Amino acid sequence: MKKLLFIVSLLLIGCETNQNRDNATWTFDASTGDYIEWQSENDFANEMTNAAFVHLYNVEYEKAMVFFEKALEYDPSLFGPHVVLAGFSEDGSEKQQMHISKAKELVENKNNTSKLFVSLLDLDKGGSWPLVTQGAHDVWKSMRDIEPKGKLIHYYYAFTIPGMENKIQEMETLLAELKDGTGDSESLAVSGDHSFMIAPIVNTLGYFYYNIGNKEEAKNLFEEYLNLYPDGYNSYDSMGEFYYNEGDMENALKFYNKAKEMYPAATSANMMIEEISKS
Repeated sequence: MKKLLFIVSLLLIGCETNQNRDNATWTFDASTGDYIEWQSENDFANEMTNAAFVHLYNVEYEKAMVFFEKALEYDPSLFGPHVVLAGFSEDGSEKQQMHISKAKELVENKNNTSKLFVSLLDLDKGGSWPLVTQGAHDVWKSMRDIEPKGKLIHYYYAFTIPGMENKIQEMETLLAELKDGTGDSESLAVSGDHSFMIAPIVNTLGYFYYNIGNKEEAKNLFEEYLNLYPDGYNSYDSMGEFYYNEGDMENALKFYNKAKEMYPAATSANMMIEEISKS
């Protein structure tokens, strides 16, 4: 996988509507399990965090960074955004060290699932540190053992499980839980609307199937992702990447240009457009 990110168009000042409050919580009741304690008492902070996750799952990191940073402006006591922002920061920078230090400080009085999440920062740095770096699966497994209903936990548990076939099986299990409400009763969500995760899971499965050589299924999944997430930019980037890897530069350029049209600062699309133009 690839790419990074950004966004703006945040919240307006003024009275808080019921829609804003619904967006802030996704009707999620944190008291129904030992989940990672992402939620804030500040509705605006929750809305920023939730928006950040939509972009994070969709590999639109440029946008996710801005929302995570905005969440911390609304509620500086949150530890979760610091973990993700540490991964986005320049390695070894003062900013990265600040995010690591704040995450560890702010999680001290939180539950064990939250402490395990922050412990991802102690793993050796890899390409996708800290969420999916080497050794991360053991940490996600420990979190899943504590709270199997957590969908964020299940996603990264599936993403990091060893073996591509195992990744596909577990990610499809999660997809069935979210789309059809079927699966192990211990794992099914009891609170919240997690439908926003369906599109990025379809995208992830597209990459997984391509990795094992099932290009037809991969293409079908990327096309489904386009239908599910037409207003984002990563769906076009993924389709562009499919055609690029297949050597079809004409279609690759078409989709990369569409990704750039949807979001001019899309890092991956801009890099690939430049690379294709030089060839």
